[in-house]
Amino acid sequence: MTMRRSPALPLLVALTVVMSLAASACGSTSSTSAPSSPARHAHRSNAAAYTANFSSAEGTPHHGGVLVWGLEAESDSLSPVTGRWALSGHMEGSAIFDPLVTLDAKGEPAPFLAKSFSHSPDNRTWTFQLQSGVTFQDGEPFNAQAVVLNLNTYRTALITGKGFEPITSVKAAGPLTVVVHVNQPWATFPAALVAQGAYMVAPKTLADPNGGQHPIGTGPFMFKEWVPGDHLTVVRNPHYWRKGLPYLDEIIFKPIPDAGTRLQALEDGTIDVTDMVTSQQVAAIRADGSLHRLEYNRGEELFGVLNTQQPPFDNIHARLALAYATNRDQLVKQLGDGIYAPANGMFAPGQLGYTTDSGYPSYDLAKAKQEVADYTAQTGKPLSFTMIAAGDIAYAQQDQLLRQMWAAAGVHVSLKSEDQADQVITVVLGKYQAADFRLFGQPDPDADYYWWASTSVGASNDVSINMPRYATPQTDADLLAGRSTLDPNVRSAAYQKFERDVNAGVPYIWFARTDWTIASTPQVHGYLPAGNGSIATLGPKTWVGSLWKG
Repeated sequence: MTMRRSPALPLLVALTVVMSLAASACGSTSSTSAPSSPARHAHRSNAAAYTANFSSAEGTPHHGGVLVWGLEAESDSLSPVTGRWALSGHMEGSAIFDPLVTLDAKGEPAPFLAKSFSHSPDNRTWTFQLQSGVTFQDGEPFNAQAVVLNLNTYRTALITGKGFEPITSVKAAGPLTVVVHVNQPWATFPAALVAQGAYMVAPKTLADPNGGQHPIGTGPFMFKEWVPGDHLTVVRNPHYWRKGLPYLDEIIFKPIPDAGTRLQALEDGTIDVTDMVTSQQVAAIRADGSLHRLEYNRGEELFGVLNTQQPPFDNIHARLALAYATNRDQLVKQLGDGIYAPANGMFAPGQLGYTTDSGYPSYDLAKAKQEVADYTAQTGKPLSFTMIAAGDIAYAQQDQLLRQMWAAAGVHVSLKSEDQADQVITVVLGKYQAADFRLFGQPDPDADYYWWASTSVGASNDVSINMPRYATPQTDADLLAGRSTLDPNVRSAAYQKFERDVNAGVPYIWFARTDWTIASTPQVHGYLPAGNGSIATLGPKTWVGSLWKG
């Protein structure tokens, strides 16, 4: 099942919210390196989700060298405030910028540019102490005023504003102290400061309308050159605040959209490292003993999204018919290359909220046919719809198989291929009946909050981050319960209930769960299992500065 990546996010605010929230549960009080107890147990460890074919004892790092990184896409801007970043944008951005908070070896939030963070008993006031002696790459100081400017800019920015709606104020309480007030108990708030919504940008870049073309941050590498469509080059920051880093002299990011071409470039040495999620290429990487790889099997879910505000999927019988008619085991067996596993909801085994009893309908062709009959009896119409998919061979194979499954239940499906960018716009504006997507799968469910909340549901033909336009008072209550505490048992129960409550409405047709892979030549070192966050998240790649060649 070779599937496309997360949406490219062209021209849309909606599909970038998750990037400003990518993270996991946060700590109650944190110090210079990791959250203190009880935050350690805020969610389950990611360690078991990783597999690698190389040793963690990789030798002694040394300085020097140029690394060529193959990306599946590139962003329209290198500014985290204005850029519609997907995973590739974060790979590039994390070389130039640092976040306030990162993910530690267990996938839990830990201080980074913030030296520590703490909260009030009601989780409505958060205080951040900042690292001292840090400067932006133009020599300007990184301090509380810079953080206040950054966070207030993110709060009002088109790309990231939705993710910070609960914030009511951001103030400096000293040269290196920032206080943030929110309007609801938000125990996992530092999770929002892991990625695009909290990369710290130099004031000069924030003030420049064209700052995304020549960005300035505090990160391990400095911008050198960007030739859109060909390469981005960054060079070592000699004044980086993390002493001794980075090791590399230079990184060249090269966009290579086609997964097969990108893998060939890795195999012939044109590039040194790449990320991969397409099952056919992941299988090829596994079979190639000459390549190093790191896999993460709690990645995003592959699913069909149904527009519950438009016929026929404003009718529960139509949605149930598709769910019962979809043979996920067959789908994964025929198209998954032995890589993916069937999904029954938005949470993976080992994540908060996962349960085998998710309430999602199992494959049952007889029940599917009955739901089709019930739909026709209620509406007087046959069950038919148009499914929109990105135009590539992998989607054509998948959609033809789905079409056959659904036809067996008496459902007529027309397939419409659209450019990926157009497909995303169509879905978020609600001008669709059904479409394919790949999303969710963050280490902590709160990172996906705005994809599911009722506040993200737009009216017909309005922008809706909640793509199926499905939410109930109960699902909202479940989500609020999940973000209001750090107790893992309470949180997991809340998200299990949320998943069952969502699945009862069947706004998604679940297909499979992905397997994210980073692959490299044996000369590349420094990316290790569970180090500074999972490779499946859209969070910061703070380990970019630790990469070395030898």
